[in-house]
Amino acid sequence: MLRKIPFQMTGIVLKCNNESIVLNKKFKKIFHSSPFSTFYYICFCNSIITKLLSYSMQKIVILLFFVLSASVFGQDYLNKTEKYDVELFNYLDSLTVEKKVPLEEYLKFSKPFSKWDIRPLHHERIYALDSLRTSSEISNFFWGGFSQRYELTEKEAADKPNQFLKQGMIDEDRQIQFLKDHFSEFKTLAALVGKSRNLIYVNQSSLQRVDGIFKENNGYWSYVIPQKSPFPISAKIKAEGNYRFSSLQQQILEQMNKVNIYSIVKTDLGMFFLLDGFSDNSYGYYFSPSGMLENNNHLFEIMSSRNISDGFYYYIAN
Repeated sequence: MLRKIPFQMTGIVLKCNNESIVLNKKFKKIFHSSPFSTFYYICFCNSIITKLLSYSMQKIVILLFFVLSASVFGQDYLNKTEKYDVELFNYLDSLTVEKKVPLEEYLKFSKPFSKWDIRPLHHERIYALDSLRTSSEISNFFWGGFSQRYELTEKEAADKPNQFLKQGMIDEDRQIQFLKDHFSEFKTLAALVGKSRNLIYVNQSSLQRVDGIFKENNGYWSYVIPQKSPFPISAKIKAEGNYRFSSLQQQILEQMNKVNIYSIVKTDLGMFFLLDGFSDNSYGYYFSPSGMLENNNHLFEIMSSRNISDGFYYYIAN
């Protein structure tokens, strides 16, 4: 079933370039409500501990519990004071206003793992846009705001993700047959990625990426990421004049081009081969040597999948 993404014009309002932009809300349940709910949860667990353990053990367990809770609680509130989310919104908004980036270009480079994908890679949720947000929520809020720059109606903007996911379903049989017809090439690509120490590859018509290094217009560059920022991009970049992709990296990028894969993400369990993406959504293939599909990656919320053969799956993620 396709997800419905309701947008409301009562969302967060940011002032950008002397105009008000409403970041529309995408409703998605978060299992965390407030600092007070966390506090009461800790107190409840503390009361259970005191009833079950001896006094000496209580002190040790309670100390460890509070250390662990503080760590998790602190991760939830990454970016609460720094406001890197607002800085990035202003940066990306300036591209649509000052540089007049066309809609097609914005959509191309805001695909998952391309150069304007703002989703935190290592944190499932952070404090952003005045509340706790998951990675996918943040990118959808940004899309809701930027869609107004392109004069899309609320309905048009809200329909885009569903149209993309529907296309992934329509293409399923054809894409599975494509993998079967080029199975040896996919096996070669999986073997090359397995040898690589890099985790992210992107190969688009005018942009290539290997982890944090981008190649564009025959030049190499990277983002200057503030130490406390959970985001993978920033408003500042630096030239990487002496950098060159290695022979293995070049092989992988060339092999991706042969089988129409625009991005690869390598995980501890396997690797995702992305055929296409929109905001936080993607569809493509997944490969795992164990033959098991990965279902707990916050960057790929699998909504449907199909086992092909020899550890390969077709997946659609929202």
